[in-house]
Amino acid sequence: MAFEDKMDQLRNSLNSNPVTNERPASRVSKSYTLKQDIANELAKRAKEKELTASRYLERLLKKEFNL
Repeated sequence: MAFEDKMDQLRNSLNSNPVTNERPASRVSKSYTLKQDIANELAKRAKEKELTASRYLERLLKKEFNL
């Protein structure tokens, strides 16, 4: 009986909508192309920091825009 009660409890929690106080972040819907030498340097520096190129670029932009 305990197993069935636990399953019902889990089922109820999975079906409920999560409560969030934050608005979802807007995403950039444009696509940009980098010059090959810049893309290679970006990938090299990202690899040094063990990040993907997009995450590394995001950090650079946040720093540049003081976010």
